Amino acid sequence: MNEDRMFILKHKDIDVAILQLNNDGEIMNHHIINPMHMPYLGSTKSRHLYDWWKQRSIPEGREHLLSLLKAYDCSSPSELLMKNLGLSLTDTYWICPAELTLLWEEVNLFKNGNKTIHFHSGEGRAHYSNSPDAALNGSLDKKAINIKGKWFLDKLSNPKYANGIQNVNESFVSLVHSQQGFSGYTPYEILGEGSEVNKYSRCHFFTDEHLELITAFQVTGGYKNEESYDSSTELNKFIDICINNGLDRGYVQGFLDYMIMIDFITTNADRHWDNFGILRDPDTLKFVSMAPIYDNGNSMFFDIPQYMNRASLLRLEDNGIDKLEINRLQLVHNKTLVNASLLPTPLKVKKYYIEHGIDSPKAKMIADSYSNKLDLFLEFQHDIPISYDREMYYYLDEVPYVKQRPNPNYKDF
Repeated sequence: MNEDRMFILKHKDIDVAILQLNNDGEIMNHHIINPMHMPYLGSTKSRHLYDWWKQRSIPEGREHLLSLLKAYDCSSPSELLMKNLGLSLTDTYWICPAELTLLWEEVNLFKNGNKTIHFHSGEGRAHYSNSPDAALNGSLDKKAINIKGKWFLDKLSNPKYANGIQNVNESFVSLVHSQQGFSGYTPYEILGEGSEVNKYSRCHFFTDEHLELITAFQVTGGYKNEESYDSSTELNKFIDICINNGLDRGYVQGFLDYMIMIDFITTNADRHWDNFGILRDPDTLKFVSMAPIYDNGNSMFFDIPQYMNRASLLRLEDNGIDKLEINRLQLVHNKTLVNASLLPTPLKVKKYYIEHGIDSPKAKMIADSYSNKLDLFLEFQHDIPISYDREMYYYLDEVPYVKQRPNPNYKDF
């Protein structure tokens, strides 16, 4: 049967838009009913709605996607998302078949995620909402698991990187935050399975029926792919929107300052606009807080095979707010929010990674490269300019900091 079907996009029990979906779960047409409750912070732009729905589904290429699609007799991730009513554990949006009268209370995953719930239209078509994983986006395999009434996310490391290093990184960055006395982060723990060490990293969902995640990309409307994109302009836009929605400017700026600096120290290569955001009350639409810092697996030189010297570190490009790490540091207002004396030493880093199953040569490379990163960060905190040009053309053999200590032979040029 090749016919489009009508759904109501809902925010809990509030009708937001009428969606026309094809059999593959793709939006063919739409009509907005309530702009205030649209996912992209009230945006009525068609591209925002279409992008939001597309990005909500599991991306093509995930390792175990095929088996999940077979289990639900679906041909595509978007069809799986449609059949599971678009439900997620990160927010309170969902789609209701237009021919049915369903309530948020009876379908939401927070209360019903462990149940197999079937709904039938008058034409005999089944709808079910028993997969909490249909809206878990991102490239890594992951699954939601309910333990004693609480939802947790189990995430697999990419098998192309040995010994589950991405999961070790999640645990290590959790340690960094803990030692800083910073509470606004998502703690991760490492889980093995049989003979496989570091198979999963597990964290508790920080969202529920009363707190939903709105990513920074959804807050600003997302301009990162346009030629006019400027990281400073966009970050200031994000901050202004947060202020206009009830958050304190000093709190937001300080949170971002801290996040950017820790990402620099730990070489987080994936702090893009969907990897940070805010928590919102879905009933009042008020911003409650910044979302706890999450998703740190692509850090600590996880995909870099060789030792990184100072100059090479200053040329690193990645999938962040700005493609250059050093440019992101220029967005920081308060350099003192990270206590350098509380950061793990390179020796402790090497020991940590070896104790968590990473082979000694890789652990040494991580620790030695991290040591250079600490030196650069200390120079940044002490208002000593850091740049690739200074490394190549000014310092020669004497740099300002060596192994986290001021270099007595350094002369200020």
